[in-house]
Amino acid sequence: MAEKYGTIPPKFTGAWFGYVWTYYKWHIIGPLAVIAFIAVTLYQCTHRPQYDSEIIYAGHVVFSQNQLEEIPLGMERYVDDVTGDGEQKVFFQQVNFSDEPGMEEMDYNMQMKLDLQFQRGETFLFMYDKSEADMMISRESASEIYVPVNEWAETMPSEDKLYTKDGVPYAVSLANNPKIKDIGINTDDLYLALRINYRDDKGKFADKFENAKKLANALISE
Repeated sequence: MAEKYGTIPPKFTGAWFGYVWTYYKWHIIGPLAVIAFIAVTLYQCTHRPQYDSEIIYAGHVVFSQNQLEEIPLGMERYVDDVTGDGEQKVFFQQVNFSDEPGMEEMDYNMQMKLDLQFQRGETFLFMYDKSEADMMISRESASEIYVPVNEWAETMPSEDKLYTKDGVPYAVSLANNPKIKDIGINTDDLYLALRINYRDDKGKFADKFENAKKLANALISE
């Protein structure tokens, strides 16, 4: 039989397998890649460690792997064990930006990665450097993303510590905060914001949201 790809050899012969691979390998690789991606994603979701609270740093300071492991240890005493595993565990991750010429695509991808975090249900606490805070909180949707500080702070910070938009405080400056310095984080132009809990339930998301508030209050106290 003659087709646009030439004559098809008899099925299941060595020549047939070679023919299929030559002309249809991307038809094979594509679906297999999708299946592999789904399998890996499902594995990561089912085997992902459970944390009592999560916090994301977004900015231009790059923390070493050792710091990423050490920093949460200074925060764990401020949260409750909501996973029921007998441990208090905090997950600290970073999203870094360069703002250097030639790194625009990387910065764009990092911003997309950060924006995707707002669609997840488990990360409520965000640390921004000044430039990232300027970009994130200046958005028109800020009121739909962040909890006003006066709604979660047990002791309201002084006016000079607040990052406001349209008169509403959405973040707290951590500059020169000794507690943050002791944890090992550079406090220069650093701000803390709490994301709204979009899931109005009484399950694990509500517990993690309360843990995030508890951790936020501990971090802003001096």
